[in-house]
Amino acid sequence: MESIIYILQGIIQGLEQARANQSGVSGITTGFKELDVLSAGWQQSELIVIAAPPQMGKTAFALSVLNNTMLDCKLGAHWFSTNLSKLQLTKMLLCNNLNVDLHALLSANFKVSLLKDVSNNFKFTGVVFNDSPYLTINDIDMILSEEYEAYGKITDNIVIIDNLNQLNYQENSKLELTDKFYQLKTLARKYEIPIICLLDTDIPRSHFVDYETSVHVMEQNKVRDSSIDALIQIFRPDYYGITEFKDGSSCLGFADIIVSGRAVMNETLRLKYDRAAFKFSDTNVDLNKCE
Repeated sequence: MESIIYILQGIIQGLEQARANQSGVSGITTGFKELDVLSAGWQQSELIVIAAPPQMGKTAFALSVLNNTMLDCKLGAHWFSTNLSKLQLTKMLLCNNLNVDLHALLSANFKVSLLKDVSNNFKFTGVVFNDSPYLTINDIDMILSEEYEAYGKITDNIVIIDNLNQLNYQENSKLELTDKFYQLKTLARKYEIPIICLLDTDIPRSHFVDYETSVHVMEQNKVRDSSIDALIQIFRPDYYGITEFKDGSSCLGFADIIVSGRAVMNETLRLKYDRAAFKFSDTNVDLNKCE
């Protein structure tokens, strides 16, 4: 138990930091200006779910956040991957940071000095990749518990889990999706950290026929669960062969990020997406005009 006085002190301290920060971000910044405005950053004890059908760029989105803020701000992150190896993730992160495609990276077709700069930057980060293919929620709890006991807090400021569909509580112990959300929300509260989960949603490709219909499909298939504090849906129209937004402007190279949660309901922002570099970036597109 904890007195409300101490809880209020912590809240007030966070609000004072937000007031001092011109962006108004009281949590951990995502590096995307509009998303930070909507969310005020990712907060302690929050469960954030990044949901989309496969190949939408969920991993690239999380890597972009990692590159935007974890590296630049020297914050830490613990990335649990049941999908990709730590070597694959590091190569993708390098592509994101250097803004080069994977082939250019593997063939060293870029300025070597850039790689040296990136290597120096990486030395000062607390980014840790755990790529055990049989990872369970219980494993994550044990790893975080050991860190908490050693330092009195989680030095890795956020936890990223990719992919939630393949994660269970214990080995050979299957969990329904609702139970996974509950267990991970419990961990977020226990260690007072934001936990970001990547989730594959199963929406038939045939449902995405044009931009307007697709937006409706995304809304109808939105993940709903009381344990989720923030839901981020990623939609890339050009992946489905949709080439134009409602106003006739080109969809190519853009992704809609649909944000909903306790304080936000279905707000949409638009980002640029470079699939070859596994990179999302801000854009000044006026959504009111495009939609």
